[in-house]
Amino acid sequence: MLPNNFTSSDDLSLVNKTKYSDEEYLIRVKLAASYRMVAHLGWDELIYNHLTARIPGTEYMLLNAFGMRFDEVTASSLVAIDMNGKIVDPGCTDLGINKTGYVIHGAIHRARPDILSTMHVHQDDSVAVACYKDGLLPISQNSFIIGDVSYHNYEGISINAEEQQRIIESLGPVNKNLILRNHGIVSCGNCIEEAFFNLYQFVKACEIQVKMLAMVGGDISKLDMPPKEIRDFSTRTAASFTAQGNGKKEWKSYYRIIEKLDDSFKN
Repeated sequence: MLPNNFTSSDDLSLVNKTKYSDEEYLIRVKLAASYRMVAHLGWDELIYNHLTARIPGTEYMLLNAFGMRFDEVTASSLVAIDMNGKIVDPGCTDLGINKTGYVIHGAIHRARPDILSTMHVHQDDSVAVACYKDGLLPISQNSFIIGDVSYHNYEGISINAEEQQRIIESLGPVNKNLILRNHGIVSCGNCIEEAFFNLYQFVKACEIQVKMLAMVGGDISKLDMPPKEIRDFSTRTAASFTAQGNGKKEWKSYYRIIEKLDDSFKN
């Protein structure tokens, strides 16, 4: 049997040889593994985009060093910054961070303490939907699963701290999925597993929508959109589908793939 095969996503049978506490090391391993998952799925873009996680019990968040590909990220390479964007632990490199990671993700972490993890990608179909005036259409089960989606208008490459308040207002106090117009998508979660699960469903919903619109020549009237009460039922059902919590079994299933391919992300 493979190690860690069908145990809880919190039980990864890790050996902590780092300077970090076991609690922080677990978060670092989960986040580094998630970077590898996104790379394996082909959703990464050179050295850009970010997946983040708050270090439990602190006002610090982890993100990738600016210069590493997603498939190169390890637990110890992750950079810790405070909610003002100041580096408090550079990790094992001197690469620093991409400021856009702080502007977008720092804003969400600071305003939404219920969110432990955020994930942002420029996957092709998600960018296409972000450029579509009608945004994400409620046409697939994947779109129902993630529930309501927020929108933030494009303000150029996100390097200005002044944009943070507008990002927070766009996301709102409850939603966990955000379309950055003309840019990409952001998924959030109360744990890394939920954020990854939301991202997976979000990307799938965008992929399906792009294919469906091509199939009907852009004629939305030809699409079958279930009534809102049915869509809402699907959202509620998905949120409570497993006793472990939203996305935990799904994340662990992909963790087994990544671990089998290359477990250097644990370093």
